[in-house]
Amino acid sequence: MLRHFIQEQLVLPLSDMLTGQSVHSKLRFLMKSCYWSREQLDAFQNERLRLLVEHIFRSVPFYQDYAREHNLQASDIQTKADLYKLPVVSKEIMRAEGIERFTSTAFPANKRILMSSSGSTGQPFKHYITREDYSMDIAANLRGWYDMGWRLGDKYVKISQNPRSSFLKRLQDIVTRNMYIATADLSDRHLIEIMRQIESYRPVAIRSYPDPLYIIAQFRLQHPEFVWQPMAITTGNTLHDHIRRTIEEAFHCPVYDSYASEGNAVCFECHTHEGYHIAEEYGITEVLDEEGIPVVNGQGRVVTTDLWNFAHPFIRYDVQDRVEVTDKRCSCGRAHKLVKRILGRDNEVLIAPNGKRFIVHHFTVYFEPTVTPALQDSIDQFQVIRHTDQSATFLLVVNGRYTDAIGRLIADYWQEQFGGKVDIRIVDRIPIMHNNKRRFIIIEK
Repeated sequence: MLRHFIQEQLVLPLSDMLTGQSVHSKLRFLMKSCYWSREQLDAFQNERLRLLVEHIFRSVPFYQDYAREHNLQASDIQTKADLYKLPVVSKEIMRAEGIERFTSTAFPANKRILMSSSGSTGQPFKHYITREDYSMDIAANLRGWYDMGWRLGDKYVKISQNPRSSFLKRLQDIVTRNMYIATADLSDRHLIEIMRQIESYRPVAIRSYPDPLYIIAQFRLQHPEFVWQPMAITTGNTLHDHIRRTIEEAFHCPVYDSYASEGNAVCFECHTHEGYHIAEEYGITEVLDEEGIPVVNGQGRVVTTDLWNFAHPFIRYDVQDRVEVTDKRCSCGRAHKLVKRILGRDNEVLIAPNGKRFIVHHFTVYFEPTVTPALQDSIDQFQVIRHTDQSATFLLVVNGRYTDAIGRLIADYWQEQFGGKVDIRIVDRIPIMHNNKRRFIIIEK
């Protein structure tokens, strides 16, 4: 279509020219590499890795010191199989060392972009990126959107808790045909307004974190007068099965989930929904078990290497997320590694008094109507808080099917699982955090 041609061949190259970015060329590259063989992907990653390692040993203080202390040369790391020779780092390590220790002296200040993220803790984490790295990230996300049927030039809606204050962002919204909707307080009055805006704008796709979109979907199910069906909906954060089903039922379209974090290659579902394809041209993703051994089939923590950020390299960066991976190849034909499920944050691992470990998945499965029919599908939302005295409280948002007997059933079951006291508290709503996400497990410290 003409609108696609204008956006892809005129607007995007012009935007790159004005901003010094390279999204257009990166997107063209990623569309060609989409069906590379496993051998081609490995060769590309190894080539980029060798360039990166030579760079960090030459110009990044932290890695220069590490190389001296461990008698390492750049030639010692030739392929991904040699990555174990470098340390796993985390956000906490980077904060403690200081931003300058991970910043390349080869990049002057005007060649890097300062980024700041707070995540679930609210504590700012500052790091640098380059325009090339930023361009690769945007291009990888665009390829994920293309996989679900959306293209540049198609209308879309972005739902976010933060107001649009930047003039440049508002201008970008106009150019990209994005209707930006701030979720504000998610009151019934505001939810009606959101529904009306979506209905009148008729977007091809909706972009939102699952938590606010789940509330919007529940509200829409109660208002059949809203009938517009977008082609697809993308989310982020951890998308649980019951949330996916509710969103798909409300909007009558598939959900295409995605996953990313700083320093981490983005992952998107394709049309088969067999898992999340890792954008391996962007970065190397390791999944490690508790002993640091790579996991091929099964669960582990995500450790990632960004192959494009030469200003503040993220190498073997512990994202502090847990995923399940598989070595099976997706039926779509791609050779990219496949993440089967996103399990949640490492800091959302509840260690019970009896020593057992529980992740979000244990609780979401329990509250599935097909798994625990005795709950009568009476729980709309939950949050588990483990207190400093080792007791736990379940915050529950319930519907008319809930009874006190169901509450006792939940408390009794989890007391047996935890080996400690469990309380049930009924609440009207579990708040969404400042970053538009909801924590399912809170560990008090």
